[in-house]
Amino acid sequence: MKLDRYPILSDDGHATYEFLSEGPKGTIKKVVMFQQLQQGIFNLAFGDWDEINQRIDDNIISNNNDRDKVLATVASTVMDFIRHHSEATVFAQGITPAKTRLYQMGINQNWREIDQLLDIEGFYNGIWERFKPGRNYEAFIVKAL
Repeated sequence: MKLDRYPILSDDGHATYEFLSEGPKGTIKKVVMFQQLQQGIFNLAFGDWDEINQRIDDNIISNNNDRDKVLATVASTVMDFIRHHSEATVFAQGITPAKTRLYQMGINQNWREIDQLLDIEGFYNGIWERFKPGRNYEAFIVKAL
């Protein structure tokens, strides 16, 4: 995908990524971490980096006027992670329904390209189904095609 995004830094295992959001609220360090839930299944954790507690804070709403660029950057970390862990399944769900909708908006806006690169399912009415643009999902799983 050719979306505007921030440069990312990755750890050696391609499981933790960081980048800097730039906007009217200054420079904000963002971190994406793929945490293994069980064999082959990884949770996507994402948020602002809390220097004091040395952890991701996914409750903060930065409002740094760069939402689309941040979402594109997070998407690029998913692509890189799957490129290095081709058998992995990534589980993604926002900490709130509003944050989950943000993920869905990013998928919907870029669906034609994403559909050529990834297999995405959404959790809807208690079942997993192939992603359908426009449907409101509670969570997502992403795999390589």
